[in-house]
Amino acid sequence: MTRNPVRPEDSLSFAGMENADTDRAQAAAEQLGAELTEELRRPKADISASAGQIERDAPLFFGSGTNPTLF
Repeated sequence: MTRNPVRPEDSLSFAGMENADTDRAQAAAEQLGAELTEELRRPKADISASAGQIERDAPLFFGSGTNPTLF
């Protein structure tokens, strides 16, 4: 008994749905890209207060600025 080899044109998908998997993967990648872009464009919190505290408390800035005897 001889069996017919499976050819690349033989498919388990319905006619017209051959590219459904790649289309779905591409759509998912585009959606993920849009979500990440939206997250990057969202304004972030103000860090001025934290930056000022770091400058005041850091030993790197000892003896400089408006309060040279801070420590």
